[in-house]
Amino acid sequence: MKVLFICTGNTCRSPMAEGFYNKKHGEGARSAGIYAENGALPAANAVSAMKMHGIDISAHRSAQVTPEEIKNAEKIYTMTEGHAVILREAFPEYKDKINVLGKGISDPFGCDEETYLKCADEIKKYVDELK
Repeated sequence: MKVLFICTGNTCRSPMAEGFYNKKHGEGARSAGIYAENGALPAANAVSAMKMHGIDISAHRSAQVTPEEIKNAEKIYTMTEGHAVILREAFPEYKDKINVLGKGISDPFGCDEETYLKCADEIKKYVDELK
């Protein structure tokens, strides 16, 4: 794993970021959530939004981030500054590889499909800028 994308529950934003990254780079990204419940399905609207981009994330299952993943990742991108602060405080030895994706991504959880599509487009824009 080279890149780790982090959000809250690992059912919307970070799986979408993982999907975009892996489509562009072949592989190399994983995702997790700070407060994720292990094994939850991705949000239906996230699956739908990603299908419109030609990416299938339906097999994704949520996972809580582990210290091992933080250690092994070369780069870590969080969806908000709040996520980054939590990780930097919990793992100060890895603070230099923890960054916010773009300007931060608002949580679409529980919103309509149009909100998820806008969120996916925003994530794609920022992921496309990554090396």
